[in-house]
Order: sequence, then structure tokens, then C-alpha cells
Amino acid sequence: MDIIKTETGHLAEEYKREGVVVVRGALTPFWLDQLRAAVEQELKRGERYFAYRNMRTNPGIFQDFCLKSGVGRLVADIGGSDWTSLIFDQMFVKEPGTKTQTGWHTDQPYWPVAGPIITTWIALDAVDANNGALEFIPGSHAWGQKYRPFTTDQLGGFVDYVKKDDPQYVDMPDFEAERDQHRVVQWDLEPGDLLAFDGFIVHSAMGNRTSIRRRRGYAVRFGLDQARYDPDQGVAEWLEDDLLSPGAPYVSQKFPQIFAR
Repeated sequence: MDIIKTETGHLAEEYKREGVVVVRGALTPFWLDQLRAAVEQELKRGERYFAYRNMRTNPGIFQDFCLKSGVGRLVADIGGSDWTSLIFDQMFVKEPGTKTQTGWHTDQPYWPVAGPIITTWIALDAVDANNGALEFIPGSHAWGQKYRPFTTDQLGGFVDYVKKDDPQYVDMPDFEAERDQHRVVQWDLEPGDLLAFDGFIVHSAMGNRTSIRRRRGYAVRFGLDQARYDPDQGVAEWLEDDLLSPGAPYVSQKFPQIFAR
């Protein structure tokens, strides 16, 4: 039932340099089938695109996957970390005809965490440029920029900035208009492939322009051993923890350590 079929430590140097790597065939058929079924059950809630999150707090397949699959060790190996803590999980389902592009953004400025975070994004369907592949600007995680969070519409399109007067943030450049000025990468994924990427890497996701092909993705966010609680950053109050002091390792009962060497 383990998540990984191969070791991933050999990806550590590439991850440090690029801020994103792909792990082929990461999931066993057992976990792939279980997560697909769990996603279908969750979709019955009828929520907006970004609202399917933190399912791991309830007993069931999502929680079992996060705690028992070995994904925490995979993340620690890629990130060169002595431990990993579980922050939250999230699912992203782009149905056929969902043409809205998820705007260019970075994740971590939304969250009260300083230091390294890795997201694992797992393809539950075949993914390519036609049905919503993720795009990244490699190396952008190391630019030292904290791009301003923004709100989105029902399908993930940009609406407006938040924290407009907070000097720790800068506005996001129009990376779509600047595409030819950057190295932009994307991978075609098979079901069970996994992307691991840094919380500060600039990324986007294409729309689903197909008429019949779904794009189901399941993401889990992890803190590494240098991740620290920073309640002055972010807009996600549900990721705050009054039991943590500012600067403390981002580990608590709410955000449990799930792997340690």
C-alpha cells in the first residue's frame, strides 16, 4: 500500500535548483483507486473550485493516505528534510469545458508559514495541455519575492488583490504577458504521477479545453524541518494555531509530524 515504488532522494538536487520535480508512477493502484473514489464522493458536496480542502481532518481515505501511504517520507527525501508535518490537503477538479485558466500565483504567501513547504500534486487522470496541465517557472522559488495574495472567482480566475497595503508583499507581474521572457515548463502526466513543488514557485494551470476528459488532481501540503509559524503572513486564518508561538516549528496537534528520520 505504500505510495512510492522507487526512491526519490536522487531528485533532491534538481528540486533545490528548479523548485519542482515530477515523480513518475508514484502511486500504487490501490491508492489511485481509493483516491479517485474519495474525490467522487467529495464532489457531491457541490462546493466552489477551491473549497475542497482539509479533507484529511476527517476519518476516511484522504486521512489514511496522508498518514499511512508514505507520502511524508517521499517529501522528506525530495526536500532533504529530517521530518515532515502535515499542513492540509486539497482537490482540484477541472471538468470538461472548464476553460478558465488558474492565474499565475505562488501559494505560500497565503499561509502563515515561513521556511520550506512542499506541495505534492497527484494526477488522478491523464493530464496534458488540453485538459489543464500545471505550468511552472523553474527557479522562481528562489527569487525572494512574496507576491500579494488575491481572490478568485468560482473557477479560479483573478478578481482582486488582498492585503493591498501590506509592505511585505509585492504585486504579481503579468507572467502570461511575459511568457517569452521566462522558461515555462509543464509535464504530461499519467494517473499516479506526482508533482512536488515549492511553496514560492510561480505556477499556473491551464483550462480544460476538452469536451470529454476530466482533470482530477489531489494536493497535499507539507512543512519541512525548517518551516516556522508566522502568523503575520497569509490570509488563511484556518491555518493559524494559537498553541504555536511565532517562529516555532510548524508542528502541532493540528499540524502533526507524520515522518521523522
